[in-house]
Amino acid sequence: RFSLLIVLSFTTLWSQVDAAEIAIVKSADLPYYDHAIVGFKAGLPPMTRIHEYNLNGQLTRGREIGKSLRASPPDLVLAVGLKAAMSVKLELFDTPVVFCMVLNPDAYGLPTGNMTGIAVRAPPAPQLSALRSIMPGRQRIGVLYDEDQTGAFVRDAIKAADQQGVKLLPAAVRRQEDVPILLRQLLPKIDVLWIVQDQVVVSEATIPVLLESSQSAKVPIFTFSTTLVQQGALGALVLDPWSVGQQAARLSLARLRDSSAFAGSIEAPEHSQWALNLKSAAGFGLSLSSDIIRMAGHIFSGSGPVAKTDFLNSVP
Repeated sequence: RFSLLIVLSFTTLWSQVDAAEIAIVKSADLPYYDHAIVGFKAGLPPMTRIHEYNLNGQLTRGREIGKSLRASPPDLVLAVGLKAAMSVKLELFDTPVVFCMVLNPDAYGLPTGNMTGIAVRAPPAPQLSALRSIMPGRQRIGVLYDEDQTGAFVRDAIKAADQQGVKLLPAAVRRQEDVPILLRQLLPKIDVLWIVQDQVVVSEATIPVLLESSQSAKVPIFTFSTTLVQQGALGALVLDPWSVGQQAARLSLARLRDSSAFAGSIEAPEHSQWALNLKSAAGFGLSLSSDIIRMAGHIFSGSGPVAKTDFLNSVP
């Protein structure tokens, strides 16, 4: 009888998970967000009841949505984007929340005790490994960064670079206007410019400067954005939003089974893809092996005008 009770209780738990009610709250209509949501839905049991809410970029609307969810709480909330995550943080204190597509969550007090997040960027070590695979022999890697935005990331990157036998040369930026000056000082000292996700360093005003200056100095760029690769950066390790959605689904199911599972933690993205620009590689005199090219999820062979909307709004 005891064994039967255990089986019945597990069966009840699984059936509750299968038929869970989940609210999806997204910051705005952006392809990045929508692809993550598609991946999330594909990872859920077919009986899951899903309700979707769109802030349309308005935090005040997010507070209203959060209050309505607090009045009638679902079993779990997926928050996609910063404004969505902040809205549910301010209004939901007990409901399990999983969030994704949020840059620098620590700066906004995320996650709280009832929240679990998926980081936007891969840790430094795999990014440096990808850079070295694409551009072997390049020993001096320069990076511009803002201390508040990416200081902790760069400190971890210095340790990872030492472990991988390369030298990281960081240059701290206090404001966007400093980027051209520090870039000119940095380029003669380095073999590769590593552009990381930093909203002070990377902006609508600085993107052309970063791309054009590095090309003039014959210093290739490794970065995080397919748009920058399309515009002339040589390579990137990029987030796959559909895979992030799948990871969010797995975390959500774990939290539905045990609400304390992964609570208050930030998980590294499980899957990233390489992006390559073959024309840029040829321009820098680099011959990419067929194995490297086959490993890339995104391949470009030219450059064009900077796609401002696609890049700058990909992770608001």
